Amino acid sequence: MTYRRTLGTFCTVAVVILVAGATPARAQLLTHPKSWTVTPFLQGSTGVSGPNTDNSVGLGVAAGYDLTSNLGFEGELAHLFDVVGNDTNVDWSVTNVSANAIYHFDVQHFTPYATFGLGFERSSINVKSPDPLILVPPSSTEVAYNFGGGIKYRINDTLIARADLRRFQAIDTAPDYWRLYGGLMFSLKR
Repeated sequence: MTYRRTLGTFCTVAVVILVAGATPARAQLLTHPKSWTVTPFLQGSTGVSGPNTDNSVGLGVAAGYDLTSNLGFEGELAHLFDVVGNDTNVDWSVTNVSANAIYHFDVQHFTPYATFGLGFERSSINVKSPDPLILVPPSSTEVAYNFGGGIKYRINDTLIARADLRRFQAIDTAPDYWRLYGGLMFSLKR
């Protein structure tokens, strides 16, 4: 519980610092109105809720459209491989599909952003040698929401480095967790 509180405090302070330091710098923005982007990414989870859970790694991809230089929308598909990595008898994967709104802040040299999204979380449990005395929660698909933020940094005209931290909350039995990811964003149209 202390780890989650510390991580939450850190995220809050980081967002406040980014918002307070925001200054108009339209020429430096990485987003262009009416443009498309694709971001493949590597991800890691931490603070996974549930019994005997552990951190996991995964892959994902996001496709985005910037409506204005500040407001964008993004669809995302992400998969964590196994959130009970210490147990060789059980594999518990988590897949998220979400639609997210993204607000880009006007800051020089890099672009911080905040995001909120809704979607579905598929929690799949596979027990290799089931013990008849242990109850295993069933696999499920649930409504989930996410919130967080990140930064983007231009490498060249078409490539942008991106880092993102988000909290995923499922409505019922699927695990809740923090996700940190790093990816390369490809700008498809300017």
